[in-house]
Amino acid sequence: MYQRKTSGWSQHLDFMAWDVLALELSLFLAFLFHIKVHDIFTRNMFWGLFIFLPFIDMAVMVITDVYHGVIRRDSYHELTRVLSQASNIALFFGAFLIITQANTDDTPYVFFITIFLYILLSYTIRTLWKTHLQKRLHIKNRTGLLVVAQLDRLHEVVSELVNHNYSSYRFVGVALLDTGISPQEGSKALENIKMGTTEVTNLQIVANRDELIDYLVKNWVDEVYMDVPDQMPIDLINQIMSMGITVHMGINSIDQIVARHKNIEWICGQATITASLGYISGRDLLLKRLMDIVCGFIGCVVTLLVTLIVGPMIYFSSPGPIFFHQTRIGENGRKFEMYKFRSMYPDAEKRKQELVEKMGADAEGDLMFKMEHDPRIIGMTQRKDGTWKKGIGGWIRDLSIDELPQFFNILKGDMSLVGTRPPTVDEWEQYKPSYRARMSTKPGLTGLWQVSGRSKIRDFEKVVQLDREYIENWSLKLDWQILFRTVWVVLTRQGAM
Repeated sequence: MYQRKTSGWSQHLDFMAWDVLALELSLFLAFLFHIKVHDIFTRNMFWGLFIFLPFIDMAVMVITDVYHGVIRRDSYHELTRVLSQASNIALFFGAFLIITQANTDDTPYVFFITIFLYILLSYTIRTLWKTHLQKRLHIKNRTGLLVVAQLDRLHEVVSELVNHNYSSYRFVGVALLDTGISPQEGSKALENIKMGTTEVTNLQIVANRDELIDYLVKNWVDEVYMDVPDQMPIDLINQIMSMGITVHMGINSIDQIVARHKNIEWICGQATITASLGYISGRDLLLKRLMDIVCGFIGCVVTLLVTLIVGPMIYFSSPGPIFFHQTRIGENGRKFEMYKFRSMYPDAEKRKQELVEKMGADAEGDLMFKMEHDPRIIGMTQRKDGTWKKGIGGWIRDLSIDELPQFFNILKGDMSLVGTRPPTVDEWEQYKPSYRARMSTKPGLTGLWQVSGRSKIRDFEKVVQLDREYIENWSLKLDWQILFRTVWVVLTRQGAM
């Protein structure tokens, strides 16, 4: 009976248990350096940390997926992961000490010694445990996997499987899907695969399609990996499965689909291969939305306070509404009303068309219509000497204050903290098919484009490229990096216009 492989954090419960043990032991030793053994257990701070820190440790491990690819990580990358984990724990450790006001003479020592010992123990235990697992997997009878492929695909299939095996399987041999080919002919093709590993050098062609069933009857094979050609051999697969052997079907034609993310799913009761530009798990989607709600609420409060100062300045400089709202295009073409502080005169949209005609901007330029000294901006006037003077509109745009009301869009769920720039309806109607990809995610208050040049980037193709890069490589870590870069860009006014 086939046992499906676990995925995500649940497949690394052993590493998580060792990590928690390392943290608890580090905490105990840190107290032991300053307090006698029998006095440690009378300290409320010890018991509080002893109970609190393991939960924090496990939560951080799950959220950051710290053990993703742990088996194949080298020493350097393992150390960086340990340091990252220790930094997160130190943050919550310090917060616990501040909230509980556990200020004693030995508190700083306990804090730093615990973190130092944790880094040392966690890294050592992870390294030793990985060595143990790799040795055990290598020595013990791992799952015996028979590779089945056509002769013309043999090199590609075997190379890929061996390179991504990570000691999970023991390759028992290779069978050919072709008929009428002798094992000797197949062996010549196999000899051309020079991987430098014993897993390949010991591989042999054990059967062709006509001999495959007979081979499976007489030899030990736990599972079969079949590289399925364009026409799936249903009868052969059913025959192998009827013998009680698990069959993994590799659809080689899926490699021709240009998509970074490909998944097998059930859609309306049908097994499907799902290809997409970007991918987000349910856990990450929940965490991203929680981040949006928390930051959105704080941003809304800040916006209301800023309105008390900026609102009157906008009104007296240009009588009219303080806020500006405009229909924008959101995720997958959904329309929504986006809010901003009004930084332009009320007739800005009408004057835009006049400026476009005057400047001779083409359709592509109109997608990124920018002027260095836009006369539609409140207070933008040209002096007699030819220089330009900025008014309230220019200043709130430079400091991105005009974007603050979009926190209400974030709280509503129309936008996210980080995403792509939402286009206007006019821009959307001019989009080429390739441009539409940038709206396959929620639009954001900031994004990779904004922190990579802002108004300095006039080429819309470059904007699309940056947005695709964000979508294809999305992660919570990338969102946080963009948020920190956004703060720096705004404070230094990089790319402002």
